[in-house]
Amino acid sequence: MRLPKIRELTDDQKKVYLYAPTDKHVLVHGPPGTGKTLIACLRAIELEKKKVPVVLGMFNRVLTRYSSNVGNGQEMPSQTVLAWFRDWWNASGLPPHAAMAGKISINVPFEEKDAAKAAGATWHAQEWRPWGKKKGVWMVDYDHYAANPDIFAGWELWHQPPAREGKTLSIDWSAISAHLMDFEDSVPDEALDVGTLLIDEGQDFPEDFYKFLRQLSVMSEAPGRKVKHPLRCFVLADENQQLTDENSTLDQIESALRIDKSHRYLLLDNFRNSREIAELARSFFADVGVLPRLPKRSSEKPVYTQVQSHSGTVNQIMNWLTNNPRKEVGVLVFQDSTRKAIFAALENKVAALRGRNAKVQTYSWKSRQEHPIDSLDFDVPDVVTVLNMQSCKGLEFDAVFIVDLQEAQIGLYGPDRFKMQMFVGVSRGRDWVNLVDSGNRAGFGPYFECLPGPEFLERDHQVVSDAVAGGKDVKVFSSVESGKKKSATEIVKSKPVNKTNSFEEFVKIASENGLEFNDRRDKGGAIWVNGGAELAGLLEPLGFAYSQKRAGWWRK
Repeated sequence: MRLPKIRELTDDQKKVYLYAPTDKHVLVHGPPGTGKTLIACLRAIELEKKKVPVVLGMFNRVLTRYSSNVGNGQEMPSQTVLAWFRDWWNASGLPPHAAMAGKISINVPFEEKDAAKAAGATWHAQEWRPWGKKKGVWMVDYDHYAANPDIFAGWELWHQPPAREGKTLSIDWSAISAHLMDFEDSVPDEALDVGTLLIDEGQDFPEDFYKFLRQLSVMSEAPGRKVKHPLRCFVLADENQQLTDENSTLDQIESALRIDKSHRYLLLDNFRNSREIAELARSFFADVGVLPRLPKRSSEKPVYTQVQSHSGTVNQIMNWLTNNPRKEVGVLVFQDSTRKAIFAALENKVAALRGRNAKVQTYSWKSRQEHPIDSLDFDVPDVVTVLNMQSCKGLEFDAVFIVDLQEAQIGLYGPDRFKMQMFVGVSRGRDWVNLVDSGNRAGFGPYFECLPGPEFLERDHQVVSDAVAGGKDVKVFSSVESGKKKSATEIVKSKPVNKTNSFEEFVKIASENGLEFNDRRDKGGAIWVNGGAELAGLLEPLGFAYSQKRAGWWRK
């Protein structure tokens, strides 16, 4: 991620970067591409120069990796917000919470093992110890600990924070706050010397999380406390980018942290997308939050494509990558099984590109052992990154392919959630966006009604039979229907045709030459012919133009 120089910032960005207070809680909001994360990184660098403790708290591990290096070799103090909290929890001095009754890990030096055993702890040879990458740790039951807490006061304890009922991986922030209030005296001053916590994608954390942070901030300034750097929150958020079922509105964040109205900043200039991509993203606006200003930079109109299978999807991606060297490509999916399939299909094809040191990479929580987060490269040319939709927030790519929209489970979450997902996904693209559906479910279901018209999204259906299209009437002509397909050499040697705008004449010529073409004008698209630049002599007189990005010829 390349950080801008101060002279490159807009006036609105300068207001945040230069004038937002460092001793108050601050809220910065704005749509994708407006530079919120960049401002957070600049802020973190300045605070580090002033020797203020600072953590750039990201929503997920992918975004943490993306922001960890700002492009000039400088490492950012970046980690996920939940990783930061768990570090704080283990250093807080708070006793174990009754709701998490179970085994409590104890950091016992070897020479004190007899004392630990006498206190009631037992050795668990197959349990991983929290203090190192080895198995073997001393543990004690919660009930035994609760009956004799003073016996264990001399050792460092490791215990889980309370979780929401039925969701062991989701923290119960309300219970955390109550526990903190009950045992406030157990927390030493050094555990409150937190400094600044910059929270990216702040809308995806619940309101109770911010109430807990405010409680921590107030505690650090209580009479008798000597805390040099009380907690200060710098929150970056956009309500229209909610991808989880635990989220907050801007007003809830402001209220929970008691943020003054004068310390709330809005960014609206879109620096990432072309105008065409920004307009497509706008079409998915769920009437939550604010829209960015439309950029002036232009690109090709985004495209919706239907293909027979994942093989067709991979061909779409490879065509673009082949014709656009030294670019970054993001492939976004809605199901982890699709992520695995697309990654596997792309792996050999990308590596086989001649004269290109191209690679494909992927990550998901389920595959973190096989594909570790540290192996991801960003801001590197000729890299294709395949991710689940929930992992793409905050990232950007030259081209974005959103695959198999029918897997978005719109029936489960509703159209607004789907629109928010699409708003986030489309907004990742700088210059090119292609929505690709595959299989016999392509084009069917409530999600299809959410797609905008041809003014924002061109249609390019490449399904080649009624069976594949699920019985849908798709006008497709191909060499299979027209007879034997001619080779490129035969077509080039064919007699030049006279210029004509007649579709019937074109069909005749296509049939004679065995051309595969797809007429989608009734769906707001164009006539597309599969083929390369060698068809110029045949197709240009017919009014066709060549699209290098699409590796095909088109006309309205």
